[in-house]
Amino acid sequence: MINETEKINFLKEFFFEKELIQEFSDCPVVDLDENYFLLKEGEYVSAIPIVINGSIKVIRTDESGKEILMYFIEKGESCALSISACLTNSKSKALAQVEERATVIIISDDKLKKWIEKYNSFKTYIFKLYHNRFTELINVFEAIAFKNIDTRLIEKLKEKMAHQNTDLINITHQQLAKELGTAREVVSRLLKQLEKQGKIESRRGKIKILQHL
Repeated sequence: MINETEKINFLKEFFFEKELIQEFSDCPVVDLDENYFLLKEGEYVSAIPIVINGSIKVIRTDESGKEILMYFIEKGESCALSISACLTNSKSKALAQVEERATVIIISDDKLKKWIEKYNSFKTYIFKLYHNRFTELINVFEAIAFKNIDTRLIEKLKEKMAHQNTDLINITHQQLAKELGTAREVVSRLLKQLEKQGKIESRRGKIKILQHL
């Protein structure tokens, strides 16, 4: 858990109004363990997070249980879908799960609505967030529409390496398949090919990257 001084210094990286930063003092800071569900699909959203450290993944699922990773929420970021649900008083269309133990500031929906109208830096923050998320969602669409599954798998492994900051990735074949929206057998076959090429080593619940993909 960070202290109040660290919290204020963090906020100054993104917001410049002193009054706004003072209002943040009423917002709780919470630590979230890995795999914790911050939000589930179909729930009304009453608050949004701003990530101080760690990583949260936002996932969309279908009725069969297939998942597609939409984007990550990392330091200084929030969830555009949660903000949209808050502002329109609608249910969440995705779930948010902690990928890497995270510390977040929780902003209630009433503060969100008030601050967007009252503070220019907060409004700019929200607009930039929407722009970045829209770009990421376009990239997801392009990957699904135009790239084959082996290319997407390699990109996913690289993404996991960057987010976990290690060449030993904590993920199962089933989890990879869900995030890519394909069958586990397909992922296992492609990983076996990469292993034969000496690029990875598949372990129980982990994948070791041995050379540049």
